[in-house]
Amino acid sequence: MPARKDTDASASVPCFYGAELRFKREAAGLTLDQLADGSFRGVPFLSQIEHGERRMPLDLARHVDRKLGTDGFFERRCEDARKAKQSGHVEYFADVAEMEPDAQTIEDWAPMLVPGLLQTA
Repeated sequence: MPARKDTDASASVPCFYGAELRFKREAAGLTLDQLADGSFRGVPFLSQIEHGERRMPLDLARHVDRKLGTDGFFERRCEDARKAKQSGHVEYFADVAEMEPDAQTIEDWAPMLVPGLLQTA
């Protein structure tokens, strides 16, 4: 059996969401196969959610809430995880993306790149 890979829940909202799913599933004593039963989704799909690689569809969130008895937690947070996954910026770049609308100029320096206009005769 391969070694367990724990997800860094602080990396992003989807990672936090997935880590919480794994914690609640293990606390309930269920395997991924048992949790997937009756959900129209497979074990690989749930595993990807637990690792923060996929977002959880709303129908699956409702199924998980019923199976784990989490009082609607996953359904309520499903939209938050979806929005966060769409942001598309890694953590170290988030400040730059936030400052860009206020910038006067945007400069780029690439020593290995020669712009097209300088390449013409």
